[in-house]
Amino acid sequence: MHFKILAVLLLFISYNAHSAFMQFNFTGFVSSVENNANSEFDEASLLGQTISGSFTLDLSTEVYGRLETSWYWWGQVESGLPVLTSQLILGSKTYSLANQGIYNAFEDDYFPEEHIEMYNGPDYDGGPIGDGEYFSDFARFTEATSSGESILSYALSIYFFDIINDFLVFSEETELFDKQPDFSQPFFWEDTNFTDNNQQGTGSLRVRESFYPTAGGFERNIDSTLGFTLASVSAIRVDSPSTWVIMIIFLSLLIRKRVTVS
Repeated sequence: MHFKILAVLLLFISYNAHSAFMQFNFTGFVSSVENNANSEFDEASLLGQTISGSFTLDLSTEVYGRLETSWYWWGQVESGLPVLTSQLILGSKTYSLANQGIYNAFEDDYFPEEHIEMYNGPDYDGGPIGDGEYFSDFARFTEATSSGESILSYALSIYFFDIINDFLVFSEETELFDKQPDFSQPFFWEDTNFTDNNQQGTGSLRVRESFYPTAGGFERNIDSTLGFTLASVSAIRVDSPSTWVIMIIFLSLLIRKRVTVS
């Protein structure tokens, strides 16, 4: 067992030594709260509260997507290895999405449910398009007891655009062959005036918890969405994801190995 743990650790050390990541750090404030079942978020206390967070994109794995128009590219990771990790900090609580629950043992594959987009503005054919990006990430936590199974999921996304500043460019390979755009372009984006539409950014975190009793049936315990307005996004290149990401993935691999062996 110790040898297997050491082997996995060495794998992560090697992986991080040869991988590069882009981190998109964001700030903002809560702008809406929607509770469709038991409340995860308290509207009265949270509206206007500041938030922060990040999306970390693995640059070593190309996401296959499509150049929908000359200025809009989108890509989706529905299966295979994930490329995103993310987190949202709300007061004293941190919602961490580090690819938990995306492995399907029956299919022996990963299903990340990740989405990335890039907009190449700030204008096209004389019309305002805006430079911008979109990221969405997903995580699932499952707990089984004698009375049934509880499933908790997080879905986090952000979107922002700027019709004044030009800080994102499509390469010729993207324009001709639908290749993933260069997400390693560093920038600092900021909404300098929340009363106009020149720069805008939004995001949301949806939290859902369901319980499936052993006797059958279905109970929705939580279905809440926190909406927020973005104030800034900064893109910086990092050598490796943060320690909490590595540890969570490491532990999930060990758990998967134990389940497979048993």
